[in-house]
Amino acid sequence: MEDEECFQPVLSSQEEDNFQQLNTVSVVSIPLLLGVLLEITGIVFVSIWPKEQNKCDTYFIYLYLHCAYWLIVMAIEHIVKARHHNLRINGYLDFYQSTYQLIRTPIFIASLWNTCYLLLAVILHHTHKVDYERYCRKSEWFTPLNYIFLLTTLELMIILPAYINYIKRVMKLNRLRPPPDVTRDEWLSPFTQDSYSGMGEIGYRQKGRNLEELLEKQADMIRYLKDHNVKLSHRIMLLASHRATET
Repeated sequence: MEDEECFQPVLSSQEEDNFQQLNTVSVVSIPLLLGVLLEITGIVFVSIWPKEQNKCDTYFIYLYLHCAYWLIVMAIEHIVKARHHNLRINGYLDFYQSTYQLIRTPIFIASLWNTCYLLLAVILHHTHKVDYERYCRKSEWFTPLNYIFLLTTLELMIILPAYINYIKRVMKLNRLRPPPDVTRDEWLSPFTQDSYSGMGEIGYRQKGRNLEELLEKQADMIRYLKDHNVKLSHRIMLLASHRATET
């Protein structure tokens, strides 16, 4: 009887019944705001910076700023992925899948743009290696700084909407406080009933789509159960070690 009472909290689903907010909005807001500041800095460097002789300096400063921005985006992505992993363990599989690409998009785009910046810098230094300082100042529009600023603008036009869309989805999730997907009847219905009964030849394509969705949900369920079993096993080991120290 004592053993049953001891292990009852481990095997119960009380923890999954209590919704835990996904606290990533404040974290994701950091690269969002820094991206806006990076764009404003580029506008200042291109249009307001007073000294023409410093155009090369602002070009290199802007490259340094983008490297720092890339590091921040990478760090934020790791933090958000860790919190989403906990969300998946708690059974919110649909939200995890629907936001996976939104999490990956900023770091993918920032890394791709780093490659573009490197290629541009190599081309410019190779074609103007004799007097790069004079090349920075000889034209009002076709300067290395303007090229970098244009690329950064295109980059942020992809990254910032991805962050905004992600923040909206997280805020909606926290506001609705839905139950885990694995406890909803409509999510589990493909596993418990035949979804293809009564379909004739016309419904063949629909059957294929349903089968693909079913297989995807089965894979999500397997991953969820595997992670959840690891979590429960860890809690059982902690509880067993705690009982051993008491005795």
